[in-house]
Amino acid sequence: MKKFSLKPKKSLGQNFILSNEITKRIVALAGSLKDFNVIEIGPGYGALTREILAYNPKFLLSIEKDSSLVKHHEQLLNEHKGKYRIIEADALNVVEKELVECPVKVIANLPYNISVALFLKWLNNIKFFTNLTLMFQKEVAERITAEPSSKDYGSLSVLSQLLCDIKKEFDIEPKEFFPRPKVYSSVITVKPLPTPRFAVNLETLTKLTRAVFAQRRKMLRNSLQSITSDVSTTLENAKLSGDERPESLTIEQFCLLANNVILR
Repeated sequence: MKKFSLKPKKSLGQNFILSNEITKRIVALAGSLKDFNVIEIGPGYGALTREILAYNPKFLLSIEKDSSLVKHHEQLLNEHKGKYRIIEADALNVVEKELVECPVKVIANLPYNISVALFLKWLNNIKFFTNLTLMFQKEVAERITAEPSSKDYGSLSVLSQLLCDIKKEFDIEPKEFFPRPKVYSSVITVKPLPTPRFAVNLETLTKLTRAVFAQRRKMLRNSLQSITSDVSTTLENAKLSGDERPESLTIEQFCLLANNVILR
């Protein structure tokens, strides 16, 4: 870090990986990169970037919001002319398909402060990606991979697992980063499905799951009142009693509920 005289910005959720062994493990999870365009978010001073380039991708695009970090990639740009590009941009506002062509893989140590919003954005266009290898705060990774009837199960779990096969690969201790975060991180692998597990309107499902999980301890007959005026018919058509709590429903049950609810 001293070599680059970098001062990580808490406002941008910056925590840089120190261990080369960890970057190697992350990139290896993505599989062969030879015929793929790769997107990296928040490359920082380039530890993960270097490892991605060592795997010889067809092309690597790094997206970095911090202008003070972009200039530190000049050497990598010179060493990998035509195969590497870094742009200064907010990843939340980037339209990936305008910058790279399929097939595309994503490999990223996601900035803590935008990780969920960015992942939800990708889920809305998930077929664009071949796979994603992503680092989150551990608690976010556990929410994404949570099973029904667990404390971490929620809207994020339902939407993610409806559209993808997801696996939590390994945890990373705070000591492996600079600055040292207060929490553990986790790496997950995401493989988009050819089609969702169940037919459903994603916008309706999103509104439904967010509404009922905002009142996760209430029974469905009560939590549904915030989004529909015809709770009894909705429950009857979805083959639910209304005594259930949101955390007990499977993804299939949520999709059936979404397909029968008439939103206010």
